[in-house]
Amino acid sequence: MKNLLNSAVFAILLAAPMTASAGQGGAIARVLRVTDPVLSDAFRQAQEGMPIFTVPAPVSISPNDERTSDTPAADYLPLNKRVVYEYEYTSSEFLGAKVIRVEFLGYSEAEKSAAVNMIIFNKNKPKVSNFVIAAGPTGIRSSDSPIYGPRLEIPFPLAYNQTWHEGSDRNRVAALNAKVTVPAGVYSGCLKITTRLNGGEAGSAERYYAPGVGLVYEQLISEDRQDTIKLTAYQLK
Repeated sequence: MKNLLNSAVFAILLAAPMTASAGQGGAIARVLRVTDPVLSDAFRQAQEGMPIFTVPAPVSISPNDERTSDTPAADYLPLNKRVVYEYEYTSSEFLGAKVIRVEFLGYSEAEKSAAVNMIIFNKNKPKVSNFVIAAGPTGIRSSDSPIYGPRLEIPFPLAYNQTWHEGSDRNRVAALNAKVTVPAGVYSGCLKITTRLNGGEAGSAERYYAPGVGLVYEQLISEDRQDTIKLTAYQLK
């Protein structure tokens, strides 16, 4: 009879969750005192040396946390602000870090476009270029960008998990409420876009746009190089 009781007790112990509270341990100890005093004493000694575990409260996660945003699509890359961005630029192509300065010079309401000046500071002669970013029916398109070149920056209309192709590259809206940390600060509620270069065969890229600010982070990993820019300063003029 004692062996049957001990078997039942071991079954209880095996079934008890590893996160048992002190109250549950007390209940098991009471059973052991009745069925097997020797095992009861061993269990008491072992329990005294064990930390008390608690089960954390369940976290409520809305299925729409990463899928919806009240931010207008155009606010992820404001064109009508005179602003200067400075980025830290690192690459597998050179040692250390460079500075990229991007300045929105002026906005044309008629063209829904902004003239942009970009300077990549090298140790020798800085590389200077000028391009245009314009909003149209299909989205915000740029004729150049710091490390990628011409592209559709933000598609219209904007929706979570939206995809589009540019040549052989496949782009996707990966999040509308992402968070990213860069030297300029921590930005929440960001638009995150991912790119599979040549369908994924040539590498991948991702970029983050902060509401009311613009592009704050971008990384491109291709077959032969890796480039990253992080916002270090943002100034309205």
